[in-house]
Amino acid sequence: MALVRIRLSTSDDCSALAELRYRFRAQTESATETKSVFLRRCTSWMKKRFRPGSCPWRCWVLDDGKRVLGHVCVQLFEKIPNPVNDEPEVHAYVTNFYVIPEMRNQGLGKRLLNKALSWCRARGTDAVILWPSPASKSLYRQYGFVAPSDIFELRYGALQPRSRRQAKG
Repeated sequence: MALVRIRLSTSDDCSALAELRYRFRAQTESATETKSVFLRRCTSWMKKRFRPGSCPWRCWVLDDGKRVLGHVCVQLFEKIPNPVNDEPEVHAYVTNFYVIPEMRNQGLGKRLLNKALSWCRARGTDAVILWPSPASKSLYRQYGFVAPSDIFELRYGALQPRSRRQAKG
């Protein structure tokens, strides 16, 4: 097996990252836009956010010298200053963590996650959040992630307007 390294993504990676994003999401749900439209939109989005020195985003890739084999992205977001305790005033959001299926079960995903979490620790984050897939929950539990009991979530996509008949009933 070729040497696999972890490095920060560059603008040259954005097309490959968009392709992997499409592969990652379309494997479990039906796409609602064409692949070509999505790839253009996602590549443009990534080029704006994953450029060197950009803040608050970071994206690391697994690279074997020929292609991108996986990636993980982190976004930092600030908390409002708190005068009553000395807790850190930044959170991190881990997203788009993916390793191509043929490279799984070799510890590469753990290497990627370690890189991202080390970066978060070095920035003094208060909490790291993510939305796990059912298959990834056991991995995240190994790192100490737990389902929080002190957070609410409102998903606007889940709110469906009621039909007139339902409103009358």
